[in-house]
Amino acid sequence: TINIKLSVFLWGILSPKFASMECRRTEQEKKNSQVLKNFVVMSFVYYYPFIYLAFVMPYVEGCVPVGRNMDKIFESNSCIESVKSNLLLTFIIHLGTVVGMMCFELAKKWWAERSERQTLEKSGRSSNKYTDVEDESKRQAFEGDTPYYLELMIQLGLVAMFSSILPSVAVIALVSNLIEVRVIAWKLIQICRRPAPVGQEGIGAWVYVMQFLCCLSAVTSVGLVIFVKEPCKSEWGLADFYKCTMFIVAEHLMLMVVFFVASLTPPISGHTTLIMRQQEIAREKLLGSVRRRIDVEKGTRGPVVPHTSISEGGREEFPSVFVPPELVPSGTLILASIQS
Repeated sequence: TINIKLSVFLWGILSPKFASMECRRTEQEKKNSQVLKNFVVMSFVYYYPFIYLAFVMPYVEGCVPVGRNMDKIFESNSCIESVKSNLLLTFIIHLGTVVGMMCFELAKKWWAERSERQTLEKSGRSSNKYTDVEDESKRQAFEGDTPYYLELMIQLGLVAMFSSILPSVAVIALVSNLIEVRVIAWKLIQICRRPAPVGQEGIGAWVYVMQFLCCLSAVTSVGLVIFVKEPCKSEWGLADFYKCTMFIVAEHLMLMVVFFVASLTPPISGHTTLIMRQQEIAREKLLGSVRRRIDVEKGTRGPVVPHTSISEGGREEFPSVFVPPELVPSGTLILASIQS
């Protein structure tokens, strides 16, 4: 787990630099490129140890059977127990890292403010309390939502792929995220500088990441049930050929279920569709949809022509158009609408 955290820290420094060297057409494309780079590396760093413990280690290093049941059959082995313990440690250390980093950043902010006040006092200048603007200018810049999305996606993959071994990992992830959400919210208010508002096209490349994780978890879960867990592993005495056949059939069935559920899920939720519809109606009422050509004499002031617009609610009358005389030469034809 410590090795994972160190790798994540180093790649978090290198990845933005690699992304800044690329020439992307829009900021969204640049962000998507960085997202995919981060996820490819982080998913390998996080998931490889668990996949090795579950699928590779029993055949390379061997596992010690543990936990006999009433029929004198071993229910588990040391490899599965290692997967369980490492899953628990991953979530616990991750939550501890989030809280620890927040405390470190808060202490760093306090120390910087204290040092600046001492410098002002030594120079004989006033060191009154910061105003809100001054306080916010001293805070660290908001790093964006990519690190937070990445953490959620990594945890989603761990829960989806290995919950068949440790079902309680879903509850552990829920409790961990409930605590982390409040910690991050406090951090954004008290430590980070207010971010500049920017537009964004949905969640970007994270949609494809979630689709990939769904397919990967379908394959991994079936493999764990057939090749790792009892009774399919050894209790039933199945030959390797039958295990592989069962795996291929079950894996294809699971992928079919994943694609079927994805096809039933609308690309835009009903709530978002309703918001977009209301915005379209408001735009039609505010900007108008009916345009008319009118003749304007030079020197015209005040109302040129009252005009109306037809909307879903019927016929609505809007205020008249006012045209500055210095902008209207004689005989010019103008498209008059509520946009004027």
